Amino acid sequence: MFMVASSVVLTVVVLNYHHRKADMHEMPPWVKTLFLQWLPWILQMSRPGKKITRKTLRMDQKMKALKDIKERSSKSLLANVLDMDDDIRMSSSYLRMDTDVSSSCALAQRDLQSILRELRFITGRMKKAEDDAEVVGDWKFAAMVVDRICLIVFTSFTIIATIAVLCSAPHIIVQ
Repeated sequence: MFMVASSVVLTVVVLNYHHRKADMHEMPPWVKTLFLQWLPWILQMSRPGKKITRKTLRMDQKMKALKDIKERSSKSLLANVLDMDDDIRMSSSYLRMDTDVSSSCALAQRDLQSILRELRFITGRMKKAEDDAEVVGDWKFAAMVVDRICLIVFTSFTIIATIAVLCSAPHIIVQ
């Protein structure tokens, strides 16, 4: 009875982890450390594209510390392009030309600004989708880890309980 009840509860936990979305649940740091690093390493599990060893676990911890510094100091190519937005406005104010040329420059400037605005929107959506997919993948891998632990625990318990029952049965022991 205990086995059935605990297997049902843990199945619900695994399904809950498997179907979590990024917009509803944020993975706490201790869950990331336990279910995405240490337990998979102990159970000899690996994620596609990622190898989990003691060395990679240490490197991940060091990389997390450096990640904040890197995000503040480096810019992507698109961010550098988007910084040109200010340069475009400045260069158009320095132009002293005919009204036809300046109006065409103003039109070009508006077109460029609308293109840059659309690029910001598209890249923002793509970055959010990528981050959401990573969070969903983390939850699914955590569900796999919990499922593997349940498999090991329940199999061990079943084998030990079967042996204990068979050894305690009086008619099986031959004297």
